[in-house]
Amino acid sequence: MKRLMVKLGLTAMALGTLGGLVSPSVTASAKAKPTITNTDLKRYYKSSKSKTAFYFKTYKSGKKTGTLLILGDFGSSANVKYGVPSSIKLSKNRQTLTTKYRLIQFKTADNKTTTALSKKTYTFKLTKTSSTHFTTKIAGSNASRRLATSGKKYTYTKTKTSPGAKYAKKYVRPVLYQQYKKAFASLAKDQQKKFANQYADMGVR
Repeated sequence: MKRLMVKLGLTAMALGTLGGLVSPSVTASAKAKPTITNTDLKRYYKSSKSKTAFYFKTYKSGKKTGTLLILGDFGSSANVKYGVPSSIKLSKNRQTLTTKYRLIQFKTADNKTTTALSKKTYTFKLTKTSSTHFTTKIAGSNASRRLATSGKKYTYTKTKTSPGAKYAKKYVRPVLYQQYKKAFASLAKDQQKKFANQYADMGVR
């Protein structure tokens, strides 16, 4: 990861404090609306309805510290997207975080994989609605789904641990199982199921 960051020449952006925009949480009255705090930025966000999860990952490259936006899509075209934030701003009421980012693109040719940043800059807004719930939107379809300001709105739950392994088994494994069943259709049914299960398990490890 460190070599990738250096190669892309990423601008360091420390998300932990958002350049001082996010202050430590302060005890508020019962009627006060929830606001985004430093702790929120160090958590995972999951949505079973969208079959996606994302988080902000802090990385170090030499003496610099930066941030990556990582989206795990566990839908019909399971994949992982890496975004490089170029701007992160907190609204005046401290309820909405607006992030502008460019996607890291991976291209493989002649058994060699190269990386580059997308020319287009994408934007998404994360709004806090309660102590553990946030809303944002997902645009695109199949393998092109991404966090955006347009598209379908989903509610995400904040969690301390990564939901990746659980979501992979729940949403990705059944799809892989059906694909491998078709691939082993020429075998006897018991062998077909055996190998389909074996390869589906390997696919989500």
